[in-house]
Amino acid sequence: MANKVLIIGSHGMLGQDLVRVFEKDMNWEVFGYDRDQIDIASEESLRGKIEEVGPDAVINASGYNAVDKCESDEIEFELAKKINGYGPGLLAKICADMEIPVVHYVSDYIFDGEKGEYTETDKPSPISNYGRSKLLGEEEIQKNTDKFYLIRTSKLFGKPGKSEMAKKSFFDTMIGMAKDNKVLKIVDEEKSCFTYTPDLALETKKMIEEKIPFGIYHVVNVGACTWYEAALELFRLAKMDVEVIPVSSSEFPRPAKRPRSSVLLNTKLKPLRNYKEALAEYLKENYSI
Repeated sequence: MANKVLIIGSHGMLGQDLVRVFEKDMNWEVFGYDRDQIDIASEESLRGKIEEVGPDAVINASGYNAVDKCESDEIEFELAKKINGYGPGLLAKICADMEIPVVHYVSDYIFDGEKGEYTETDKPSPISNYGRSKLLGEEEIQKNTDKFYLIRTSKLFGKPGKSEMAKKSFFDTMIGMAKDNKVLKIVDEEKSCFTYTPDLALETKKMIEEKIPFGIYHVVNVGACTWYEAALELFRLAKMDVEVIPVSSSEFPRPAKRPRSSVLLNTKLKPLRNYKEALAEYLKENYSI
């Protein structure tokens, strides 16, 4: 009999790749729900769906990601805490009651960026409300269940999600901007790792199937870089004639502080491939480059 996986946030960038990866495998029956079908902040909604499906694993790929909005707006920050923090805590509690392992994704923004590189055991210290909301989710899950995979990741890229809350990745945004601008100013700061959502989805599936020990894991593609360095690589691979000028983050002031360098070090799992290789694959499949 096939195993059942319940995926929350199935229309987002990562969620849709999780659905695709599990659906490709006959050993899995996939139940994907987005925010119109399941409410991460409602215990009743979560419990109803989980009891109905009776999954062998629950993956939460939903999230609030308007980093600047929740920095300057108290109502938005409350919403971020609900979606990224207390909601995942409710989910963990329900899954613990039913002895179901839960997977949840956390951001590198839980770190302040002063140390530069971070292992799974480093103490988080967020410098933005968004980072605080993501750390709250990590704490709430650990408080409510022992059967969890907390996957910390950063700078996701892949096909844009179908959800109305889904954002385009940095690379898609850059390609769009380069169509009208032959010179682009890009921030040469905020060093971290890009993560290709199909690679992250495959790794998530593998972690569940191999029943590796529960705990915190860092899953990113190899190759730490700044936004500027990534843009250079993108235009090189895409063979686009764009002049890229490195600037400091003060050139584009934003309400929320970003970590200066939040490179996630993966000390527990086999590393994913380099982001350059993954980006080349993405461009070939989606832009025929």
